[in-house]
Amino acid sequence: MRKHLNISAVILTILRDNPERDFALDELTALIFPDSPPQDEKRNQSEVLDMLIFLDDQKLVLLDFDTDRSSIAK
Repeated sequence: MRKHLNISAVILTILRDNPERDFALDELTALIFPDSPPQDEKRNQSEVLDMLIFLDDQKLVLLDFDTDRSSIAK
C-alpha cells in the first residue's frame, strides 16, 4: 500500500509542478522509476497506469484514455 501512496504522490507532484503540459505514460513512468531496469518497464507502466486511473476517478488528474496522456485536473 505504501508504494501506491508514493506513486500517487509523485504523479501529483509532477503534474502539479507542470500544469501547462500533459505527460505520456512512458514519460511519467521514466520519471517515477528512473533507475529501473528495462525488463521492469511493462510492470512499472502498469502500476503507473493503475494509479492514473484511480486519480482520474478521484478527479485529481485528467487521463486521456485514447492517448494515455495525463495532466493535472483544473
